[in-house]
Amino acid sequence: MKIHLIRHAHAGRRSAWDGEDKLRPLSPKGTAQAKAIGAALADANIDLLWTSAFVRCRQTLLPLATSVGLEIVDHGALIEGAWGTDALDAVLGAHAAGHTLAACSHGDVIPALVAAAVGRGAQLDGPRAITKGARYECTVADGQIDRIVAVPTPGRDA
Repeated sequence: MKIHLIRHAHAGRRSAWDGEDKLRPLSPKGTAQAKAIGAALADANIDLLWTSAFVRCRQTLLPLATSVGLEIVDHGALIEGAWGTDALDAVLGAHAAGHTLAACSHGDVIPALVAAAVGRGAQLDGPRAITKGARYECTVADGQIDRIVAVPTPGRDA
């Protein structure tokens, strides 16, 4: 079982959005990235989908949810501004309960979660921060993430 950590797909610039940031949707580029993420993870035996409640995060997981027939569940530990250690403990709890999890969050939470895992001894293969639409595949040993492998944004090289 793995934990898949996904940074939400492209949503355009905050400054170009005239509304509450929580409601900012994916751009057409982001929608294409979300479809590619969904296709890439369709056969990963994921049985739990968690996300930040922000629209762009939910939309990033929507193609995967449709493909595998799962409900997307909002999780407070993944909301923008959340603590990395809280997010790490939450995803590890899902793993300990026997789930293969895909979790979508933001450009502050995902790196903070990764930093917390590295601080607990995880090996990181790739950058500490990933671009929009990129993800990490994590393996767990002895109740902690032991390896984190960066997977680039669909359509980008590593």
